[in-house]
Amino acid sequence: MKTKLLLTILIFPMLIFGQVTNHFENSDSKWNVAKTYPNGNSQNPNFVETTTTIYGFQGDTLINSDLWFKLFSTNDSLFQNNLTFKGLSRTDNNIVLFLDTLNQLDTLYDFTISLGDSVLFNLYGQYPEKIPVINIDSIQINGQFFRRFHFAEPTIINAFDLLSEVWIEGIGSIHGPIFTNFPIKFSTEIPDSLILTCTYSNIQQFWQHPSYNSCYLNIVLALDNITKTNLTIYPNPVQDNIKINFTKTDNYEINIFNSAGQKLIHKTVTSDFATIDLTTLNDGIYFITIDSRTERWTSKLLKKHWL
Repeated sequence: MKTKLLLTILIFPMLIFGQVTNHFENSDSKWNVAKTYPNGNSQNPNFVETTTTIYGFQGDTLINSDLWFKLFSTNDSLFQNNLTFKGLSRTDNNIVLFLDTLNQLDTLYDFTISLGDSVLFNLYGQYPEKIPVINIDSIQINGQFFRRFHFAEPTIINAFDLLSEVWIEGIGSIHGPIFTNFPIKFSTEIPDSLILTCTYSNIQQFWQHPSYNSCYLNIVLALDNITKTNLTIYPNPVQDNIKINFTKTDNYEINIFNSAGQKLIHKTVTSDFATIDLTTLNDGIYFITIDSRTERWTSKLLKKHWL
């Protein structure tokens, strides 16, 4: 009985922490990272913008018989257009290696570290500091237990900002997969964040940040004809009707607000095209929001009768 109990004690932690899905070992892995920051203008000085960048693998290469995945980034929610090459990645014994575009080799993650171990973070590429792990706990994702590594705050560049660094085993930093390659701190006085909203790996979604209902957020202000990922809004300025072209058929909720935030027009669209009649509105600045099942867009419209 004592022998069975001892085996159970030894095997249980292995069952909990042994086999987790390592995103860096799967060629279909993707990470959605939302950046939020102030980006107002004279008409709307307090506007806070959020844009999403998707990181993912596309293709691979052999270097000295080692297989490296090619990592790209894009703002395209479908991860098809405007891909930017970020570097090469591979995993060796739960350590993630990264070869950047300048052929500089670095360790992105070491998921074998323990409580009290330190990791070198080179803040802004100028202020290197070894920062210790101050806590290790776990979370359950898709029936698997993933360890979380919580780091202390840097002692360099103390101000009204925080690093707030946490790693999730097999997934990476809560600020994005290559955040450790160029870490920065975030202001506590203004909206300022870089948050991993969702991850996908092994043909399924894994991580979903509890503070985000959508994996892909795109909340921006613009003027002139508006071309965004998956849609085009025109004309802008507008005299009577605006037209919206979508790249795919979906369910879209369209709302028009005035500068005071009052909803003036609502329309539901279930096709790839919409026309919105604005003839009843006075000349001025308005805001349009468009929600699909996975995305939100916000933009500024100028209504002007005589164009």
